[in-house]
Amino acid sequence: MDVIMFIIRVLKLLLMQGKYILFALVVILLFAAPVAASLNKIVAGSPVFVGESDVDISAALNGCRVINWWPEGTSTSTPPQANLTIYKLGDAGEEMYRYNFTPDYFGNHTGTWYCGDKMPANPVFTVYQPEITIKVWDADADKEVTGDTLPISANITYRIDTNMVSALQYKYRPNINPEDGFYTVTLTDPTGKSIPSIYTGSAGAKNTQIIAFDSKPYISASPYYWKNGAAWDFSAKNPQGALLYPSGTYTFTVSQNLNHMQESYTGSTNVNTDGMTTSSASFAIYREVSTIPSTTAPRDTITSQPVQTAPVITSEIATTVPTTTPVPAKTTYAPLPAWVALFGSGLAAVIVLARNR
Repeated sequence: MDVIMFIIRVLKLLLMQGKYILFALVVILLFAAPVAASLNKIVAGSPVFVGESDVDISAALNGCRVINWWPEGTSTSTPPQANLTIYKLGDAGEEMYRYNFTPDYFGNHTGTWYCGDKMPANPVFTVYQPEITIKVWDADADKEVTGDTLPISANITYRIDTNMVSALQYKYRPNINPEDGFYTVTLTDPTGKSIPSIYTGSAGAKNTQIIAFDSKPYISASPYYWKNGAAWDFSAKNPQGALLYPSGTYTFTVSQNLNHMQESYTGSTNVNTDGMTTSSASFAIYREVSTIPSTTAPRDTITSQPVQTAPVITSEIATTVPTTTPVPAKTTYAPLPAWVALFGSGLAAVIVLARNR
């Protein structure tokens, strides 16, 4: 309450100064905005997953302080195989608002936990090992093609199977907001470079679309498919005519981090998280190379093929073929007869004398 009153006083002072009105509005919006990461609050009987941390189990406990566990198939009328005291009588019980499902303990105690100090012994939560796999999926044949080599005409997408869909369902986690997705998917090309979007045709071509890759799926049902994957055109080219998607291996990788699960497993010992927090699937594409007939005969059959050579002039006048461009011959003229020269000289003399007069 003191914090709220302090905020109110600060806002009142800011609003009294006209030039700080915008700043005050920003502060109000920050405090009014919904808090993200609201997947940490569960209700009674909810599925939870090994590795989740800072989970608010207060509503799930419904007043219980002690919880009991029996292995699957064991009657709850027998003594429990394990029990945990969440908080002691008289304590504030802060732990129930930030409870950790540590892999080292709950990894060996999956299944339903029941209220142990109140009747009836209702389920508090059910613990599951997280499971997640990603597959390369043929959208035409509706089958898995992970690890296959595919032609450029293939229409593929990715498919994700997981048992964690309940984490994004309101009936189990009532404080969900639309920004609470916790999955990340990446697509890499044969060089390991990330592909952020796909082309449905060559760049600049009519009707070609550039579609953002589905990297943040919101998975509330399983299996989940990347709906635009089949539109990916492996034969697309860039404006210079080069292939946008060269032959080689492409890889989908999915990871999930529900309530900081990856950090929990990092601190755990001897745990392989493949198939729990991460999963990958690859495929290769190839191009059929058409064979162009060679204009040169194979080495071992050259002697059996006719050899084409330039025609050789065999006349007596030309017996050699020049190897360079011929240079034009200089033109020469025969001398004029003597009388023509004398007549021209006399005519020139007459013209000169006439001009001088």
